[in-house]
Amino acid sequence: MNGGALEKQVEFGFQAQFGTAPAVTSFAPGRVNLLGEHTDYNGGYVLPMALQNLGVAVAMDAGAPPAKIEIFSMTLGETAKRKVTEGPSEHWSDYVLGCVQTVAAEPSSRKGLRMVLATSLPLGAGLSSSAALEVAILRAVTSLFGIHMDASQLARAAQAVENDFVGMPCGIMDQFSVSVGTPGKALFLNTRTLEHAAAPGLAEHAFLVVDSGVSHQLTDSGYATRVAECKAACEALGVKDLSELDHGDEDRINTLPAPLNKRARHVVTDNKLTQDGFAALQAGDAATFGRLMSESHATARCNYEITVPETDALVAAAERAGALGARQTGGGWGGAIVALVPATAAEKIGAKLVAQFPKAKLLAVT
Repeated sequence: MNGGALEKQVEFGFQAQFGTAPAVTSFAPGRVNLLGEHTDYNGGYVLPMALQNLGVAVAMDAGAPPAKIEIFSMTLGETAKRKVTEGPSEHWSDYVLGCVQTVAAEPSSRKGLRMVLATSLPLGAGLSSSAALEVAILRAVTSLFGIHMDASQLARAAQAVENDFVGMPCGIMDQFSVSVGTPGKALFLNTRTLEHAAAPGLAEHAFLVVDSGVSHQLTDSGYATRVAECKAACEALGVKDLSELDHGDEDRINTLPAPLNKRARHVVTDNKLTQDGFAALQAGDAATFGRLMSESHATARCNYEITVPETDALVAAAERAGALGARQTGGGWGGAIVALVPATAAEKIGAKLVAQFPKAKLLAVT
């Protein structure tokens, strides 16, 4: 289902739920990360791609009692009712409430909000369903109340919601790629400066996104532990961000105790792979880009220790089936893989992987 169709779905859902048409609808895509994992909160480089037809749609109006928010999720078949001023409660509606509080606390307190949500993104697949929800809500609420925010400001606001309200210490990659990126095109981003450039595609090749079937919940996983380990490595080395280091600092990295040495080594390695990957895309070099993807998966497995047996097996199977390279994508501990394949073989390779792994599901070919 494409973004326009999903917006129509929530528009009809709003009419059915509340008996009137919504004032605004919005859509935000999910993303797949091609290179650069866990480097964003370390001030590094990332290469995500906003997805073309997978995302979150919102229909919204100011119609609830003052200071109240009523949210119906068509995906979950569940209604949540929140007060604009209340704090987080470890419920999915925290993402919505945090967005409203961040940019529109005053007008929503006066008028109240009601909304309907739907997503075509599988939850826990590592495709930034939370960032898509945040950006979709922010787009809708700013439109509703006439609040001007450009795409970069929306990304920063969404990250603030994630960090300060939900309690997830993520970097800005997901929110930035969802808000600023163009669906179907990779975005090379320096997360320290937010300098970015569109990356060209690879002629006669496609990226397969395959859900492993192993769901993850990053707020309950080792994500915060990895952030803390990177901060400890920075303190030990006297740097602000691990991305200040490069391969010339290997001797310094080796002085760190385990696992801090491995965490720093991953950041240095994946930063270089991402920079080289952008250069490979510019040169139209699919073979090199695929190799870099596989090397990125290896450092995620060995140095950052965020892969699981199911994603490791799926990556290996994709490579055996003809992928030029593959890697786990997203925050880790499950989720999806992304594989670079010849466009003419995409359907065949995708079908083979799904047949070999009963829990796997082909999500996108882009």
